Amino acid sequence: MEQRPHEAVAVEEPLEIRVRGISFAVLMRTPGRDRDLAAGFLAAEGLLHHGEDLLALEACVNPQTGAAEPNILNASLAEGIAFAPRLATVSSACGICGTRTLEDLQKDCPPLAAAAPASLSLAAIHVALEDLRSRQLLFAETAATHGAALWDYAGGGELLDVAEDVGRHNAVDQLFGARLFADAYPVSRAMGLLLSGRISFELIQKAWLGAVPLVIGIGMPTSLAIETAKAAGITLIGWARDDAATVYAGDTQLLG
Repeated sequence: MEQRPHEAVAVEEPLEIRVRGISFAVLMRTPGRDRDLAAGFLAAEGLLHHGEDLLALEACVNPQTGAAEPNILNASLAEGIAFAPRLATVSSACGICGTRTLEDLQKDCPPLAAAAPASLSLAAIHVALEDLRSRQLLFAETAATHGAALWDYAGGGELLDVAEDVGRHNAVDQLFGARLFADAYPVSRAMGLLLSGRISFELIQKAWLGAVPLVIGIGMPTSLAIETAKAAGITLIGWARDDAATVYAGDTQLLG
């Protein structure tokens, strides 16, 4: 058997997130946008609702060497924000972790930034997803990462931000974490969340908390993702490939 030549591999390392000095979660991620990831994750967990809720997010310092720990971040929260440490390990794919029902989640989520679009052209969706793929540089090198983007479908069609990570949930958290640092979370304008693969419940949850009214993925949604999108009023479009796509939730019409 002929040996294949050396290929680039995606970097995957643990990132520990501490809240007020107490360990809260360990995420397996591709290093790079760690602060965005941590902020977005804490927002998805319901600890952060606006930018002012996060006072600081800094690398922990090794008490023996005095050097910053590259894989440990500590979040300082504003006074009055309740924080209860988890007894079990938490990951970015955890979602509500079985602790809340959809009804509970609905009470915690803000209103969507806008009504879902009445119609979308398949050509516009295709162009946006192709733009996402062209900007997935890590995927082009390793074929081992997921991509996510915020799409300005209502005003120009450009991608406002693109993130890549070995974890699909991480990529979405990075997008919303960046919005939080920009004091633009939850979103206040019509935009869509584009996904490079399968659409799971947790990704819809993150979109709902971020007030995004539209989610489009190249892959298929799960049953709970569809149920959650319907409860949120989010338009969910899946299996978006070439010149076809399927609307699984919402009343948006796809135009050929």
